[in-house]
Amino acid sequence: MKALLILLVALPWTLFATPKNIIVMIPDGTGHASLTAARQLKGAPLALDGCIYGLVETRSADNSVTDSAAAATAMACGKRTYNGAVGVDINRVPLRSLAEWAHEKGKAVGIVTTDAITGATPGGFSAHVPSRKNAADILEQQIASGFELFLGGGAKTLNDEHKTFMQQQGYTLVTTADALKQARGKLFGLFAPGIMTAEVARKGTPATNEPHLEEMAEKALDLLKDDPDGFFLMIEGAQVDKGNHDNDLPWATYELLAFDATVARVLAWASKHPDTLVLIVPDHETGGLTLLNEPHEGARAKALRAASGKGVGKPSDYFVHYSTTWHTGVDVFLAGNTPDCRPTRNCDIPYSIIGETTEPFQEIQGKTLQEGAVYYLETADGQRLRANRDAIYIQPTGKWYRR
Repeated sequence: MKALLILLVALPWTLFATPKNIIVMIPDGTGHASLTAARQLKGAPLALDGCIYGLVETRSADNSVTDSAAAATAMACGKRTYNGAVGVDINRVPLRSLAEWAHEKGKAVGIVTTDAITGATPGGFSAHVPSRKNAADILEQQIASGFELFLGGGAKTLNDEHKTFMQQQGYTLVTTADALKQARGKLFGLFAPGIMTAEVARKGTPATNEPHLEEMAEKALDLLKDDPDGFFLMIEGAQVDKGNHDNDLPWATYELLAFDATVARVLAWASKHPDTLVLIVPDHETGGLTLLNEPHEGARAKALRAASGKGVGKPSDYFVHYSTTWHTGVDVFLAGNTPDCRPTRNCDIPYSIIGETTEPFQEIQGKTLQEGAVYYLETADGQRLRANRDAIYIQPTGKWYRR
């Protein structure tokens, strides 16, 4: 009997109940100290406090400290890879992501972030390039994906050819919060040139016409919920990471509160749709944040409430210490509405959710041609495939793969 119980605990929970809807939420760069600072600023428990139930080990294939690209690839595709890789393994072979798996199963798919939509985390769920720096290739692959929804920043990567391709793929391009409220159908929302405006920078300034993360998540749920096969939705609170990279506690903490409000909204929605799995896990911790002694209780919260804008003050003004401006290798929290879903490593997440391993893409043969900056593959049966749109071309290896 004891052996049977151990076996049942080790098996993926999806052997007993496969979720119709899958929501993965990623507070990028969030560690336990960031949760404490956010709780102090709020002056009340976080929504996350009621649903944390485990820990997840983070690393990449080539380093005990992962970057966001390798972390997103592990979380989306189930294999660890080298730092900087987006949706490819250590040999630069494209890996099918959870989002692509869901789309092939007939589910609607949405990607939401406060980063540029071509950033490492959204890219890891929707594109396949050997370097996270290949923003134009990531964007073109995202447009070609057929996913129902992309919302975030990154408009500076968009060119006229991308806009034409979006129209051909049936997307409506929206660029303001007002337009997002009215939009229906397949959407591509690009609300800022790069990353979206930080929450702390919105304090005491004229309102921007950019949606908040909670508003984007709410819109995504509204548009994806009617698919009869269900949906997959990735929601990233990207700028906890950005703030911690800058050792800017107000930036990071206000972003985490915005993410936590989004968690509350998503969990409330999921409670009315019991066939929905919500999994919440950071990709890594950033900054090595340590909370130091305050001169009096509440001093940190008071200083944080007074902050308005990015780069206001230094860590000592908030009674904290950062040990680095990069990531650290510590374990991160695991949270959600289904405690039976228990990945213990970042690369365990896909199998823990769907009970199977996603497969790499199939290599295809032919002759590579280049016209200007565009690569094509001519196959033996006369097909002419364009890189990023019809097939995936990994330039460093010269190999092509069918999407």
